[in-house]
Amino acid sequence: MELQIRGRGIPVTDEIRQFADKRAARLDRLVGPVIDAKLELRADNNRAGPPITTAQLTIQTGRRLLRAEERDPEPLAAIDRAIDKLDRQIRRFHDRRAAGKARQSETIRTPAMPPEPDHLLDELEDDGVETDQRPGLVRTKRFLLKPMDVDEAIEQMELLGHDFYLFHNALENSLSVVYRRRDGSYGLLVPD
Repeated sequence: MELQIRGRGIPVTDEIRQFADKRAARLDRLVGPVIDAKLELRADNNRAGPPITTAQLTIQTGRRLLRAEERDPEPLAAIDRAIDKLDRQIRRFHDRRAAGKARQSETIRTPAMPPEPDHLLDELEDDGVETDQRPGLVRTKRFLLKPMDVDEAIEQMELLGHDFYLFHNALENSLSVVYRRRDGSYGLLVPD
């Protein structure tokens, strides 16, 4: 896998490049043929304390888009944690897919397990202070929409670790949203 590394506010040294290439090489055997692999390092300044490095790793395979983002004061630690997170996502996806195939062969279906708690929600919890101000838009992401079926959209959502996924529904020929329900099952929103 050829990893493209870009730094925003962080110089990309040979040490960082070698470390990232070495750590990302193990992902290559898990995801199959990689079309594009990018690592973006950003320096985020804190008011108190040292600057935080955000490592965002994005891998495009033939049909999948994998992404993980982690933060740490040390760039190498942020890279290491992002690669570990992506590794866990891939393994969890493969395990769920294998379990799904096993369930399809059974005659009695077991109820779906509730989704794992998202650690990102912990960071967004209300601190008990009431405010009338709503947070503004902090980030815009642009991505290419490829036509896919609902099962493929669910797989993408699980790989990304999100609770919803916007996609171009090939059957309806429109934009649709697949989402994870509280009971662990999935729902689909289709415009009328």
